[in-house]
Amino acid sequence: MKRFLIQAAAVSVFAASAHAQSLSGIKVEPAAPKVGETVTITGMFDSAGNPNCNLRVDFGDGKNQNFKINQEKDVPLVTTHTYAKAGSYKVSILPRTALPMIKCMGADQTATVKVVAAAPAAAVAAAKPMAASPACPAGWTLDAKSVNKKIGSYSCTAKRGTPLPATRIECAAPLGYFENQTKGRLGCQP
Repeated sequence: MKRFLIQAAAVSVFAASAHAQSLSGIKVEPAAPKVGETVTITGMFDSAGNPNCNLRVDFGDGKNQNFKINQEKDVPLVTTHTYAKAGSYKVSILPRTALPMIKCMGADQTATVKVVAAAPAAAVAAAKPMAASPACPAGWTLDAKSVNKKIGSYSCTAKRGTPLPATRIECAAPLGYFENQTKGRLGCQP
């Protein structure tokens, strides 16, 4: 009878530990990252008590990583990955034996991550609103050679000693207003 109770207790402990290490879900954030952006992959378990098992995370791009889940702080499993190319990747968390660790209980968990290409620099620049056309105050003339369309800077000229306008030109950030009455120049510059 004593032997039966010991075996029953061992089976009970094994059943409890099997439940404690049962993989139950996967979460991938963000689901549509850009190339090079960090993706967080989370493996969830039914219970965090007494974990003692092994998992493999397959990132879907030919890379994988094994994890030993043997402390409560290991649950849930959280890891990160970055993708070098745009595309659709099947991310899997797989219970696998890696001796001396037995595999975690539960079925394989999978999710799809759709990695998008980062916008080219030219497209980003085109998306920015264009700076307003250079405008000089009355009595002042635009110096065409000073116009830098790339950054929006420009100068206006007038005869030396021409009075400065009552209202200053508004310059788009990061440009700043400048004026030099002696030389007859004003405008926006970096």
